[in-house]
Amino acid sequence: MYQIDNSLTMYALKQAEGVIFQSYAIFDQMIDDSLAFNQAMMNFDFVEMTSAGAIEFMFPSVAAGSSEKKSAQPKRASETKAIAQVPISHDDLKLIAGIGPGLEKKLRDAGITSYLQIAALTPAEIAELEANVVKFTGRITRDDWIGQAQQLMNS
Repeated sequence: MYQIDNSLTMYALKQAEGVIFQSYAIFDQMIDDSLAFNQAMMNFDFVEMTSAGAIEFMFPSVAAGSSEKKSAQPKRASETKAIAQVPISHDDLKLIAGIGPGLEKKLRDAGITSYLQIAALTPAEIAELEANVVKFTGRITRDDWIGQAQQLMNS
């Protein structure tokens, strides 16, 4: 009679069983993460911010660097900077030399959506943008974004 060796088959079945259990564990973790994410989204609270609060949130080092104390009274609309005002329309920032599609998206994510905002940038805001958004020191002044934005606003 012939003798059949089942050891290799049993080893392959045990390995397959281990892989299946690992995939079950990964799937269970994905389900748990998805449920946690959905729960977090359902408990998400929207916070209304003033334009000054939004600037502090976007540029914390500029806000932390100011030595003057802030009053409890909110600023009047006429006192706020143009950079802090929410523009009505979104300008095509790619028309400014030095801004491509990727950089335009980063600027929009940082709240810069119009030529008016770029034209009103202060040196501190330029330094903050170059450090955190543009990631290229001196680019804004070298490419004269402010002058180009002013020309595009006038045309």
